[in-house]
Amino acid sequence: MLNRDQQQLLGSLGAGMAADALLDRLRERGTLEGGRSATQAGCWINYNRKAVWLEDHSEFSAALRAAGDAGATDATQAWRQIKPKVVLKVTWAQPAAYGATLPHELRTELDTLRRTESDENRGWRELSDARGGWPWRHRFATDKEHKVAETEWDAAYSRHLTALREVWDRQKAAIARALPLTVDDEPEDLLELLDQQQPATPARSAESVAMQASALRAAPTAPTPTAASDQGLFTLPRPAPGLGR
Repeated sequence: MLNRDQQQLLGSLGAGMAADALLDRLRERGTLEGGRSATQAGCWINYNRKAVWLEDHSEFSAALRAAGDAGATDATQAWRQIKPKVVLKVTWAQPAAYGATLPHELRTELDTLRRTESDENRGWRELSDARGGWPWRHRFATDKEHKVAETEWDAAYSRHLTALREVWDRQKAAIARALPLTVDDEPEDLLELLDQQQPATPARSAESVAMQASALRAAPTAPTPTAASDQGLFTLPRPAPGLGR
């Protein structure tokens, strides 16, 4: 199971790359290296074919700014010796193992969406290659021919982007189900969750309450012993012996 920080780190890579990580496709690549900005201030995300990790560059950035303000001197070159701090690291084996436990339907959906995106990009590349790339004006004899080709290109590219956006939206929804801890809409605690699920109790008149209390009032009996302290915080009280007889 991936904890919240690990799931959010994977989610920061984008839906497509997160899906590949869950489907264990990143370790198959011979070369994989890159990075992107992180949502945390002063942090950066790096990855290679073995893992992805979150680096804290705040100390490095502050020293670099100080060196720039003071000018290039030996005393101000200390920033060169500062190494970013690795805050969190996730090997690709971890999301692969977690992805293997996902429902078969969800894994199939992720795989289908990745293949659909790949097919769409391949179709666009083939169309672009067949037309020789962007329709530059110098490739056409007349303005009319250029205008026709440019209009056709713009329409095809618009359809391509529309199809990609639809696939991306579906991928984001699927990743939100696969990595539920990336969604920040959970209640703060269990009591808040119970309050949200408990239906509102309709107000009752004082007369109705009195009648019910009178009907349920039992004959005097010996007091019921209280529950032992080791029975748990949510131990329900025992009903009075006179009730329900």
